[in-house]
Amino acid sequence: MTQMPLFIPLIFFLLLCSCQPEDPVPETIILTKGDIALSIDPASGGRISSLTFQGQEVLKTSRDSLGLQWGSTAWTSPQSDWNWPPIATFDSEPFTVSELREGVVLLESQRDPDTYLRMRKRISLGERSDVGITYWITNEGPSSTKVALWENTRIPYGGYLSFRADSLRGSLDTLPVGLVDSTYYIHLDGRHAKPQKVFTDLKEVPVSYYHNGLVLRKYTSVKELYRTAPGQAPLEIYLDPPAGFAEFELQGDYQLIQPGESANLRVRWEVREDK
Repeated sequence: MTQMPLFIPLIFFLLLCSCQPEDPVPETIILTKGDIALSIDPASGGRISSLTFQGQEVLKTSRDSLGLQWGSTAWTSPQSDWNWPPIATFDSEPFTVSELREGVVLLESQRDPDTYLRMRKRISLGERSDVGITYWITNEGPSSTKVALWENTRIPYGGYLSFRADSLRGSLDTLPVGLVDSTYYIHLDGRHAKPQKVFTDLKEVPVSYYHNGLVLRKYTSVKELYRTAPGQAPLEIYLDPPAGFAEFELQGDYQLIQPGESANLRVRWEVREDK
């Protein structure tokens, strides 16, 4: 039986109405349904700051010294367009809450002053402990631009990831993966000591992350016609054992966007007990 959502008083009040862009940005938005509780911080790049299943946290919620590498966020791709840190307009600056109702939030960034791009995110809770997310990037500049959307989810360094892929490459000579019955495994444990990035060409979805008795599965479109941004891959996994976290990343289609046009990336997360 589906449980009734529970909200702190401020959030309950906000969910009684649809927020307008001129409303004050709430510090944290909490959406709940069934076993899932999802926290979103509009003031910190509209990122998903927490995801719990039956009260157990799935994401990395502790912040680094710059307040960047935590929760789940979205950027533009390729990284060569901005190097590091990510474009602040999308990663760390406030998003406006343009719609907020039970189980659904729509957020919108400012137009980035350098790229003339604007990002929107729609996050909604489903009926089966799942989360639907759509990211849009809109070209509000005077000329066309090539860009893809890039979801980056930080997870604790523990457990393992599994996926099926056509090919892999890594930033170090030795890839931290195992292969069993056409499925690749990356274990987030003591057998890896140095930070490394793994780039994979997804064969199919889901991509699954197992940790502490739970599994987070991500689904997105896997199409032969999808174009990958230079230097990137449809699935990327960054391991940082010294810092105690990993990044679980999906990339969208790299395409030419004319003025006034948009590109999007749709993903679905599922959280379950690992039985």
